[in-house]
Amino acid sequence: MSNHNVRDRQGRTPLHAAALRGDLTEAERLIAAGADPSAADHNGFTPLHLAAQEGHFGAVQLLLDAGAEVDQRNKFGNTALFVAVFNSRGRGDLISLLRERGADPMAENASGQTPFGLAHLIANFDVAQYFADLGSPE
Repeated sequence: MSNHNVRDRQGRTPLHAAALRGDLTEAERLIAAGADPSAADHNGFTPLHLAAQEGHFGAVQLLLDAGAEVDQRNKFGNTALFVAVFNSRGRGDLISLLRERGADPMAENASGQTPFGLAHLIANFDVAQYFADLGSPE
């Protein structure tokens, strides 16, 4: 019997843990065994949210290739793109990848903020450059 759907106290699966660590070998094994790439924990975080949070480009790519829902929201209404923008520290590779895969830069979270808007609020890094094709917020 496979344990790829066992959940911990936070409702996370082994695929959540592999995504958080950026462990591509384990993530590939779990997906091949039937793990759901869009499984949400108790707070709505998916493996994609966690990989985006930690900046694991390969894991994000693997999860998207496996059919992870690109705009799935957590309980705060945040998508993986929002999480990628928030945690970007000036890196744009994940932002670009998620946008190329159809992530909605205008998806509002529970507070009414969007990834696009957040990119323009982050003053310590020029994250807004990854949304230049959308103009500036007015």
